[in-house]
Amino acid sequence: MIVCRGRGPHVLEGTVLDFENTVSYRASDPLEAEHYMTRSFCDHRLEVYAGREVGFRHHAVKTACGAFNRLEYGAEIEVSAPGFEEFYMLEMPLSGGVRIDFGKEEINSAPGQALLLSPGPRFRSRWQAATRQWMLQIDRCRLEQRIARLTHRAKAEAPVFDPLIDLQTAHGRRLLEAFQVLAADLSEGGDEDDPHREAITDRIIDLILGNIPYLNGQSVVPDRLSATPRHVKRVMDLFHARFGERLSMSAVAWEIGVSERALYEGFQRHYQKTPYEMLTRIRMEEARRLIVEDGLSAGEAARRVGMRHLGRFSSAYRALFDALPSEDSKSRH
Repeated sequence: MIVCRGRGPHVLEGTVLDFENTVSYRASDPLEAEHYMTRSFCDHRLEVYAGREVGFRHHAVKTACGAFNRLEYGAEIEVSAPGFEEFYMLEMPLSGGVRIDFGKEEINSAPGQALLLSPGPRFRSRWQAATRQWMLQIDRCRLEQRIARLTHRAKAEAPVFDPLIDLQTAHGRRLLEAFQVLAADLSEGGDEDDPHREAITDRIIDLILGNIPYLNGQSVVPDRLSATPRHVKRVMDLFHARFGERLSMSAVAWEIGVSERALYEGFQRHYQKTPYEMLTRIRMEEARRLIVEDGLSAGEAARRVGMRHLGRFSSAYRALFDALPSEDSKSRH
């Protein structure tokens, strides 16, 4: 069982992972850890800065896009590798810190800042003592297939991403949230090809494609994921059909096949309102019908339209109709 505790938005707080079919490995000898990492990821050269024991621990579980890993070095170490070609690595530091020389760039990562390493040149990383990271390995072919599907191309070239991701930003928080959902889902065991789990990994890939800057030329994906009138209409149809559900805009954007940013831009362009404002209008109109025509109480109407907080429901209702739900209910009698 793996338990992660900590503070701040960078931590998978309270998540308990008890993976089925988990690969678990420990080593105190640096050479043993080096050989293991070479077999598991790519050619590694490992150097320990103090003492002879490395305090290496690795846990992994397969996912639809590659593997979800927890990696820890108890000692301060340096790793050099010729680079990797077959996968991307999304790293979420939990404690300690890592300095990476990746190509011509030096990057410092710590809790609150994720790293996205792209296939490419040799890198060298120096891990502080007691550094722990969650790491999502994303197969290169999987990401290329996702780009091709989203852009309707027969083949897509794998991009090189800006490696540093600030988890305090809006897109960083969304990425972390999806990461947490995947971790929680993996803790329940099950098949790596489960459709729900596959949807979560696609969501993470879409967040990367739609929000992380490209370094090897202009990004083609965000432009092609712009929300057209057809996309906006599909979202409005979804709102009318499922207004009683708890809908997150990130999940809606994923279901429609656009980035969340593009979804907001599309609604602003077509309605001069956010998607959530339009969803709220649909909910309030239905709630008023339920109160005035069907005689439901304000509390029952709020529940039917997916509003769990009665105070917020009343405020939204009054803002739209210039009357409280209770006033419309009385006027019916």
